[in-house]
Amino acid sequence: MMNRILVVNINWLGDAILTTPVFRALKEKFPSAYVAVMAPERVKGVFSNNPYIDEIIAFDEKTSHKKFLEKLRFVKLLKEKRFDTAFLIHRSFTRACMCWLAGIKKRIGYRRLKTIGIVNIRIRPPVGIIHRQHYYLYLFEQMGIIIKDKLPKLYTTEKQKEKYNWLIEEARKRYSYLIGINPSGNWQLKRWPKERIAELADRLSQEMQCAIFFVGAAGDCAYTEEIVSLMQEKPYNLCGKTDLLELAGLIEEMDVFVSADSGPAHLAAATGIHTIALFGPTSEKIVAPVGKHITIIRKHHNCQIPCYRLNCQDNKCMKAINVEDVFLSIQSILKHV
Repeated sequence: MMNRILVVNINWLGDAILTTPVFRALKEKFPSAYVAVMAPERVKGVFSNNPYIDEIIAFDEKTSHKKFLEKLRFVKLLKEKRFDTAFLIHRSFTRACMCWLAGIKKRIGYRRLKTIGIVNIRIRPPVGIIHRQHYYLYLFEQMGIIIKDKLPKLYTTEKQKEKYNWLIEEARKRYSYLIGINPSGNWQLKRWPKERIAELADRLSQEMQCAIFFVGAAGDCAYTEEIVSLMQEKPYNLCGKTDLLELAGLIEEMDVFVSADSGPAHLAAATGIHTIALFGPTSEKIVAPVGKHITIIRKHHNCQIPCYRLNCQDNKCMKAINVEDVFLSIQSILKHV
């Protein structure tokens, strides 16, 4: 029996979203259990308002918990909460060690040489090329936790949705469709060329009466501004102006969302809207967004995928995707909206 469960989660937005189905499954298996999630501040919004999560515990190893004494205080905090079970989705040795020091009796994780003696319920990981979500959920399934619904889900409040209601209403009056675009990615080689994003946005505005909403993190603002400067039409640029759940609420109102392989693509997929994901150096077999309405656009070429050559000077995998490819995909979706 598991009475007080801690799920030690992932640092990255897209991956954190992929894990959301486990919380409902845990509550269905153990209805009276107290379920908490441990995650960095920047992905807390993924778990906010979730009716299957009793507590969110923020842990940031690179900022607020960087120093040794801060880690010891965090261990004390975990100990006070008296968890009896920890699911270690995150591969971190530090996090596993903290759960051990906090006296959590069942520490469930994948078999790794580094965590022998610390992880005491060691699961043999699945083999072969598998999707990241399957890798994360498999840990729970091997402990008899049945995950019936594997579609990721976020829980936004009406207040979070209301922030840009006036803008959505204005756009609906002026345009036939609303298109969200996340132009950036967490590394340069995932980005589609900015000239093509600008051309696509202009074509959608001029030929299909689409309102264009650019979104992204604060660090993406300069790149987005460069794209806006290349456009003939005027988009709605909300890059850096929303928190995570405000962004989810905004995306829910879009007719189609276009993104490179990045967190916002997973965010859009979790809202259930039509999501077009542009793939280049990463593999959709491993990291594609999971949702009801997903379109993957990839152009085949001679490079091995996935490719992590960060010094690549060509980036031909993303350049191979042309504007017409994306425009026709959007056009096809909008015919049925």
